[in-house]
Amino acid sequence: MASIAEKIVEIKVLQGIRPGCDRLLEGAFKLRHRVFVDEKRWEDLRKPDGREVDQFDGPQCIYVLALERNSVIGHMRMTPTTHPHLLADVHGHLCARPEPRGPAIWEWTRYCVQPLKRGRSKWGEVAARVQLAGMEWLFMHGVRDVVVEYNPKFIDRHLEMGFEVNLLGLPVEMEGEQVVAVHMRFDFSTLYQTRACLGVPGPILMTEPIAATA
Repeated sequence: MASIAEKIVEIKVLQGIRPGCDRLLEGAFKLRHRVFVDEKRWEDLRKPDGREVDQFDGPQCIYVLALERNSVIGHMRMTPTTHPHLLADVHGHLCARPEPRGPAIWEWTRYCVQPLKRGRSKWGEVAARVQLAGMEWLFMHGVRDVVVEYNPKFIDRHLEMGFEVNLLGLPVEMEGEQVVAVHMRFDFSTLYQTRACLGVPGPILMTEPIAATA
């Protein structure tokens, strides 16, 4: 039987859009504010208009959105590391060595899901579909490497999904939470293993098969 998330959650990928120019992207900024400011209490990000937008948002970013009845309930931002990005320009202190950069290395940030839509499973169905859609988009565009800043508890989860995970530095406490910067690499087999771990039966964006030898 198909899960509830599969029945009602649509995944949409936005690209080439500036803040203020798209209704769905504005919904994503409001979701980010609810999660990172109202819930996690990252007060430095608080905005009077309830939109969490920073200097790294712009047309160079790819936004992966989960929609329920045309309302944004999940989000992830992907930024090419050839552009200014969070790890290099703000969180460089997380790296004990130069952070990886290049056209085939992207950054994942602002990964969030509306609290009532997170589910009870280990992974969370909405979060799973957002991450898989991001992986598939990158794979289709020749990208196999990402840099991420997250809680160290996610290292084992990504290893279980088949990622190669390399720490860029030691964990640091930020906003009351441990954060570590990592460089993660994935391949075609990682997509299948991730789907199995997350309970997603097939592709979200891709039409299989796709250049497994790429």
